[in-house]
Amino acid sequence: MTKVVAFIGSPRKRGNVDTIIGEIIKGANNNNIEVKKYYLNDMNIKGCQGCLYCRKNPNCTLKDDMVTVYEDIKNAEYVIIGSPVYICQVSAQTKLLLDRLYPLTEIDKSKHTPRFGQKKLIMVYTQAAPFSFLFKRYFRYTAKHLKGMGLNHYKTIIATKAFEKNSTKHNFKVLQKAYKLGVKISLDLSNK
Repeated sequence: MTKVVAFIGSPRKRGNVDTIIGEIIKGANNNNIEVKKYYLNDMNIKGCQGCLYCRKNPNCTLKDDMVTVYEDIKNAEYVIIGSPVYICQVSAQTKLLLDRLYPLTEIDKSKHTPRFGQKKLIMVYTQAAPFSFLFKRYFRYTAKHLKGMGLNHYKTIIATKAFEKNSTKHNFKVLQKAYKLGVKISLDLSNK
């Protein structure tokens, strides 16, 4: 059973987002915690059709790669979503994922109730901007709307000054923070 599922929303493999999430995974692997990692750019994920099928059903009418994603999220205890910041928002690949998470919630009138339990949500962002506070309002908003789906904000890691593909490889403070977070996850899961 996958305990941790991670989504790389950057089109760049081995880029900044991938590097940070890789450190989290490395820390989690201290206790052989099973982690599944998805590269969203390589996946067949269609945009939400707004058909409202998922309001009455615990899945989506579209049969694309999200079928597997839903199962992995249902079984996970931690969900990691990582994205570069493009034009003050998550990447298009990440936005597709977020829009398609709607089947994770049961809607009764105006109340959202998680269908598949509570998960701990870790958000990883990279940005060229030098100040981590610049997009925090957007980051908080994004985490807040995922709560109704059972994805409860646990931690956020923000890497600034990520101008080049490998900028974070030299950001030892962020990499250490990511690794320690992975170790904390592994200790939490191995004690259950």
